[in-house]
Amino acid sequence: LAQAGHRPAAQHGRPMDSASADDALAEAGVCKASGNKCFKARDDAGALRCYAEGLKLLASAAAAAAGPGSEEDAMELEVALHANCAQVLIRQRKWLECIEHCNAAVKLEPSHAKAAWRGATAAIEVDMHDVAVSFVENALEFQPDCAELLDLRRRLGPLPDLADGYDSGSGDENTINVRKFSTRDREWVEPPRRAPAPGKDKGD
Repeated sequence: LAQAGHRPAAQHGRPMDSASADDALAEAGVCKASGNKCFKARDDAGALRCYAEGLKLLASAAAAAAGPGSEEDAMELEVALHANCAQVLIRQRKWLECIEHCNAAVKLEPSHAKAAWRGATAAIEVDMHDVAVSFVENALEFQPDCAELLDLRRRLGPLPDLADGYDSGSGDENTINVRKFSTRDREWVEPPRRAPAPGKDKGD
């Protein structure tokens, strides 16, 4: 993905200056756009390579070295890259990898409806009901009118009858976004359905 004449994000292990970090951020955006093109062409492997390269570039571009406003831009781009990886992985039926990327996305942006929907959908496929509930419930706190999340919430049924949380099914609790429910959380009140759906087939 590196193009001739482009300066590498970091050279010989030295810290980036502001210009280098901004270059890396711009190149990560190019990777995202290239990945979206691959996804539309049903080149899933190519899409994942592009998205992974974008995430790698972002990891190398320290926020402290970037220009004004770049930290927020980098976080937004990182969320989109994780969500788009999840979109590809759903099509490949790689459910656990999808959950990992969705969890990374919602940790950065808890209101991201697409990542929550994809994470919950993947969790349902591997019978991780409580994880699916967690993804949906967390996202609905920020987007209570999202039609697709509300539809998925109805499909999931009653909330777990546990006041102290529940097992995510993983030995590493940091890999899955599991929320602990209080007693008042067990009564589901459905808000009106007005918000647009998060979109299942369109990249960020």
